[in-house]
Amino acid sequence: MFDINPHITALQDRISSAVRLVDETHPRPTPNATSIPGPISREVKGFVLVLLFGAYENLMSSLTRSLLEEALKMRVGNRRLRPGFRAFALVSSAQSIRDLPGKRLYSHGLPKLVEAADPGGRICTIDPSAFPSDGSFMRISQIAVWCSLFDIPNPHLILHRTWALIDAVVAQRNGIAHGRLTPDQVGRDYSEIEIRQLIDDWRDDWTEFLRVVEGRARSRDFYRIP
Repeated sequence: MFDINPHITALQDRISSAVRLVDETHPRPTPNATSIPGPISREVKGFVLVLLFGAYENLMSSLTRSLLEEALKMRVGNRRLRPGFRAFALVSSAQSIRDLPGKRLYSHGLPKLVEAADPGGRICTIDPSAFPSDGSFMRISQIAVWCSLFDIPNPHLILHRTWALIDAVVAQRNGIAHGRLTPDQVGRDYSEIEIRQLIDDWRDDWTEFLRVVEGRARSRDFYRIP
């Protein structure tokens, strides 16, 4: 049976790292002293965005592999896979014909793709290392493509707290990673309250997302046509 708990644990561990960073640089007030943010408090808030992105990216990539590996365990041929999983079974064949010249498309490429769609018996050609990238580098359109393939409805409702913020987090993370922005520049856009709320919402939304996937992925019919 599909086990979502390792993915929840990995998410919680990564989110906890973000919480600890904020706690270290934004100490809570005590009865005898007010709270004064540390000297790198703004930089830390910027780095938190990088950590949140990393938690999300790791979740999506590792969850994809787990689902594809689970489909392989079903021991059904490509023909009986649900359409989304069948797409992963055909991805290698599809990629191999992408650059074929026209004269070889019908004599070599397409016949092999047709053969891969139904190789007979219980042969399953799913590549568990495949990931359904849409070229957006993890923006919400990427989530929409992923959910369409795996038949997870209404991701914007599951991720209702953070859906409108995901693209901004991705853009800010990319800005830091590629040198266009400094952590300080990103961090100054968030108050302590706002960054703590974002961390909480990120954890809650993606945990709920995993629970929804778990509920569907526990059925064999999630992977194959009955």
